[in-house]
Amino acid sequence: MTTLRQKLALATCALVTGGAQAVEQNWAVDTSYLSYTESNNRVAVSKTLANLTRTLNDGNVTVNLVHDTMSGASPTGAIRSSDSAVTFSSASGGGGFAASTDSDYSLSPFEDTRIQFGLSREQLKSRALTFSYGGVVSQESDYDSMGANVGVKRESTNKLSTVSASFAATFDSIYRSDSGTTPQPLRDVNRELEYGKGQRNTFDSVLGVTRVLNRNTLMQVNASLGLSQGYHSDPYKIISAADENDRILANFHDSRPESRLRSSLFAKVVHQLQGSRNSIHLSYRLYQDSWGIASNTADFRYHHQLTRKQYLEPHVRLYRQNAADFYQRKLSVDDQLNPVMPEDGFASADYRLDALTSATLGVKYGFSITRNTDMRIRAEYVSQLFDNSDYGTNTAVVLQTSLKYRF
Repeated sequence: MTTLRQKLALATCALVTGGAQAVEQNWAVDTSYLSYTESNNRVAVSKTLANLTRTLNDGNVTVNLVHDTMSGASPTGAIRSSDSAVTFSSASGGGGFAASTDSDYSLSPFEDTRIQFGLSREQLKSRALTFSYGGVVSQESDYDSMGANVGVKRESTNKLSTVSASFAATFDSIYRSDSGTTPQPLRDVNRELEYGKGQRNTFDSVLGVTRVLNRNTLMQVNASLGLSQGYHSDPYKIISAADENDRILANFHDSRPESRLRSSLFAKVVHQLQGSRNSIHLSYRLYQDSWGIASNTADFRYHHQLTRKQYLEPHVRLYRQNAADFYQRKLSVDDQLNPVMPEDGFASADYRLDALTSATLGVKYGFSITRNTDMRIRAEYVSQLFDNSDYGTNTAVVLQTSLKYRF
């Protein structure tokens, strides 16, 4: 996947600049700071990223560092109500189920930090054949991850087409930050049974083709397939059992299938407008998985070259997904007010698994400070609408500043 993106970026640059050659540099450092803030004091994320790339005779080596801080109050999945016939147990991980009002446990505060380190190598084996490989490790207070990837791409003799394939494996360990354990899925939160850390293994593959259609147009098509096995439940999410008046009678831990098969088809077209240095970027992604989620994503960018050293890039993204098969806003109860449990043992009220419509509107401004230094500033507004979740709407503002220096 990475090699395809790099190929697309290089070809796009050639289209926009008319094939002008950049000054060759041995080193490049690309840093950025991103702020993501949701409305109503929900989730706030600050991300600092740095990529250091060394150009070699036969390719390049890149070191990647990421530092994230996350805080706020995330929906737990519990019904948004102060009318409850039960009390919640104390801390159940990451701050526990602290009430957002006197007895409303639909939001839970959290705070966490993530550190990630990655190393990748792209190596030219011949004029037409390139190999890539790399690894990454990441750690949070409740999540450890390590992964590796390999890839190959082959360029056609006429250099108009590139076929690429890549494979990645990721190994995750998931647990609650306060206890280092996971709760038994679909068990009452007040009578929970603790298990050890949850383990999940994920394997992803991507097959792609990039093709120069004509002097002004480039097209990319990717097909991906991924399989994950192991712990998929969220140790912090819960689902309420409630009567028809939404009076909570019990609360249970999130429960999800232990496997997930994902597939997607992605297509992108970059077209330079005739007689100008401006270009249009259109992409579409179709996704589906074994949990019953299917989504469609359309993305549009217009690259407008203001001067030789400045550009403006408006951006519009539209997204729609349906709900997972096991998503429920709540568990119903029978005439004796006993919870009606799902026959397959899977149920989740996580709003991220609900049917969702999202729109993103933004703009990026890029400019050259010096011959070897570039800066980008990006601002976006995100609006989300959920079909069934109690927190049915969400908005966020994304601000990012990036600086790239070649030496």
